[in-house]
Amino acid sequence: MTPVSLLDEARPLFETPPPAVTEDEAAALVAAHYRVTGTVRRLTGERDANFVITSAAGGAVVFKVINPLEPDAEAEMQAQVLDALAAHGSPLTLPVARHTVDGQTVLRAETASGLAIRARCYSYLPGEPLSVRPVDDAQRRAVGRTAGHVIQALAGFDHPAARRLNLWDLCKIGALLPLVGGLPPSVTRDQVSAFLDHFVTAVAPRIPGLRHQVIHNDLSRSNLLFPPGAPTGLLSVVDFGDMIHAPVLSELAVAASYQIAGEDPLWNLRVVAAAFDTVMPLLPEECDLLLDFVLARLMGRILITRWRADLFPENRDYILRSSQEAQALLNTLFPVWKNRADINWPAFYRGEEE
Repeated sequence: MTPVSLLDEARPLFETPPPAVTEDEAAALVAAHYRVTGTVRRLTGERDANFVITSAAGGAVVFKVINPLEPDAEAEMQAQVLDALAAHGSPLTLPVARHTVDGQTVLRAETASGLAIRARCYSYLPGEPLSVRPVDDAQRRAVGRTAGHVIQALAGFDHPAARRLNLWDLCKIGALLPLVGGLPPSVTRDQVSAFLDHFVTAVAPRIPGLRHQVIHNDLSRSNLLFPPGAPTGLLSVVDFGDMIHAPVLSELAVAASYQIAGEDPLWNLRVVAAAFDTVMPLLPEECDLLLDFVLARLMGRILITRWRADLFPENRDYILRSSQEAQALLNTLFPVWKNRADINWPAFYRGEEE
């Protein structure tokens, strides 16, 4: 499959807006099928319609109405993974799946207006998202360790739908080449084009030799929470909606890409990677390719978000929330990346360089 055909195949799901479900309709569905009642609040989301229902006793659940173009197998996988993680005994704090009153993991129903929907329900985790606090080395270490534990927790889980098409799959970053022309003429566009050409020709052939498994694939600052009373320990993890079968390295690269902004992004990357390494020791080949994978995530944040923001201007602020940071990081890291052959990366990430 060529990059252009891959982009064309992905386009319908990325271009389809979330289901048109109101707060009242969401509350009625949750009350009828999960026996949970309370106040309802809409959450932001790119592809799904998301709600939080908080009971009078203080407990809360998330009700996620699934995008109509998401295949049934993917919806089932995202429901099943929470059950699998609950049985794993991970030290992480994770959502717990709620089944319908008749035992279904994915609800199929109609709203009061007659819209056929599919939905999932799971516990709402208390805590502050990382995005509300400044990033520091303590946060970076917590993110690195948490990403390692996520890999350990998911190691025994698999599902055929994990091999689905997903443009946020770093291994498929070459599919975004047709979007480069949509960037205004600039240094950033030249850097994006040069990097994608390199990734397709030099990095992609090395990917089959990396460790692969199911990964979360979106450990951003919005999907990691400081649990109440544990600001510097392991973090709570939410939103497994972008889960795929991919290199273990992708999990670290995605998480690190949201933690490295600052005066010295390369040092910040080292902090995250070293913490990950204490939980999931990095292999030499992974160390050599980590910067490539981090830049690949920055490409997605620049190209996919701009594309979707043009499609859905009413949701532009949410979609573009990390794009400017990604462009600034690319401008800083690009010279380092061009001279990457001069660095002993395994020694660098472990603090062993001379």
